[in-house]
Amino acid sequence: MIETALVELIDRATAECAEQQRCDLQNRLRQIRTRVLDPTHLVLVVGESKQGKSALVNAIVNAPVCAEGDDVSTVVPTLVRYSEEPSAQLVEHEPANGPAALDRFPVPIEQVREHIEQAVSHGRPVTRGEVGIPRSVLQGGLALMDTPGVGSVSTTLTATTLAVVAEADALLMVSDATQELTTNEITFLKQVTALCPNVALVQPKIDRTPHWRRVLEVNRKHLNNAGIAAKIFPVSNTVRMRAMQTRNNSLNTESGFPPLLEYLKTEMAGQHDQLTRRLVAHNVAEALNQINTSLRNELAAQNPRTAAETLVELETAQRRAEELRRVSSRWQKTLNDGISELYTDIEFDFRERTWAVMHEVNEALDTADPLEVWDELQDWLADRLTDAIVETFEWMEKRRQRLAEQVADQMLAEHAASLPDLDRVRPPHPLDAVPEPKLPDGSDYKRLDQVLTSLRGSYAGVLMFGVVTSAIGLPLVNVVSISAGLLLGSRSLKEEKDMRLRRRQAEAKAAIQRYVEQVVFHVNKQARDVIRGVHRALHEHFTQITEEAQAEISRAIQDIKRSAERSAVDRDQRAREIKQKLEEIAVLSRRVTMLTQNRITAA
Repeated sequence: MIETALVELIDRATAECAEQQRCDLQNRLRQIRTRVLDPTHLVLVVGESKQGKSALVNAIVNAPVCAEGDDVSTVVPTLVRYSEEPSAQLVEHEPANGPAALDRFPVPIEQVREHIEQAVSHGRPVTRGEVGIPRSVLQGGLALMDTPGVGSVSTTLTATTLAVVAEADALLMVSDATQELTTNEITFLKQVTALCPNVALVQPKIDRTPHWRRVLEVNRKHLNNAGIAAKIFPVSNTVRMRAMQTRNNSLNTESGFPPLLEYLKTEMAGQHDQLTRRLVAHNVAEALNQINTSLRNELAAQNPRTAAETLVELETAQRRAEELRRVSSRWQKTLNDGISELYTDIEFDFRERTWAVMHEVNEALDTADPLEVWDELQDWLADRLTDAIVETFEWMEKRRQRLAEQVADQMLAEHAASLPDLDRVRPPHPLDAVPEPKLPDGSDYKRLDQVLTSLRGSYAGVLMFGVVTSAIGLPLVNVVSISAGLLLGSRSLKEEKDMRLRRRQAEAKAAIQRYVEQVVFHVNKQARDVIRGVHRALHEHFTQITEEAQAEISRAIQDIKRSAERSAVDRDQRAREIKQKLEEIAVLSRRVTMLTQNRITAA
């Protein structure tokens, strides 16, 4: 059977990788072997966050199996496969129970998202969620896996997605039709096609933009320029779900899903053997090429060298190692200093913006009555604070990019690499979490209180002027005393109103000040969380580059030392062994070529 031939080819390539101590290639081929033996045709749905991956899976199977929405992010993969009865379970990996020990816990199918979030928050080792539903599109062995967004601040999620790519038979790359493929997305496509060459691009949200056809043509050019062979499917998840609910065939055709479903049924599920050949050939050829290059370099190093040449090479390698240590110290200092400055600058920037807002509020309340302008003032304040938050986080995005470039500049030229893929910094919405400012109780000056204030002022006037006028024979209550009472009563009322207005203004300023301080507290907390994520992502990225460079230099030093210790006889013997190994690898490479031409058979 073809399956036996593929497994034999993978096993022989895996043995070569193990012999050359290439654990990375060995593990990748083991994953491919597992996929060959699994009859399920696994299709991964990948892409950046908020592109519509979960909605695409739901639209394909016509069921809300994956949580979706602007406030929802996929944190672990969700596998959707065929089942006679709807079911769901969480799959956990517990290292303490031995290698690849998986525990499965059934959960209600409508509560998969809640149970995953709860398990992750409690620190349980959740590998993925699995959902089984009776759908004809899945009945032929097709299984869809919704994956976490790539390129996020959390590099753990990106690593989670890349870890399952090698196990996939095919990929659906999701990038919505509102904009063309970004540089990060094309870089990611190049990265995953090195692991799984069977890729298609899906462009959802064509119902939201009239220019999706232009974006499609631009994306086709981007893929051709990048050397990526992938079909493109423009679709609308919203129109598809509406068509399924109303059983409207014309609307379903308009959604763009029939060609995608036909592609999944025929070119993917229907050509499973061919795609499997392609997957195996691609990964085995890549592993053999790397081993072949390593062996040829070692063969070139078997030529006899003088002690002086060996000493020069060793000193050069040691100087590179020392320089790398200095570089590592420099970029770490640059990163730590930059993060500290970013903390301080972002906090001061937003504080300064809120001071400007409070200055305008105080000026407005110096002349306005809070009772009359309070609702309008609240709306204005919310708009100004939102603008301040957006401007601060946009500045943070620019500072983050500049910091990444500054750290990259500290790397040696031979170790320089592309900047890490980070999601754009998104402004938070803390106003929803902070209660709106309210006028203090008793701010309203009731009419009865105004009458009583007037009576108190007029009573003193009537009494005082009544006593004076009684000396000339007039009664206590007369025209003069009444007029004086009215005058003093109106003055007392005016003074009381002015005093209450000033108190309302002061209390309104204090209430808004407290509100703004709460907003500042929330924004600073969320800004610190974002900056910590940036720090972690940049540190992990450049640490990985440094560790790879250190490993490369260490291998070079060890090779030089081993070469110096070998005698001429040893070098000749090793050269013969390498040539024999290269011949064996050449035989395997020819079998890979036969595999791509569909001419390989079971040995």
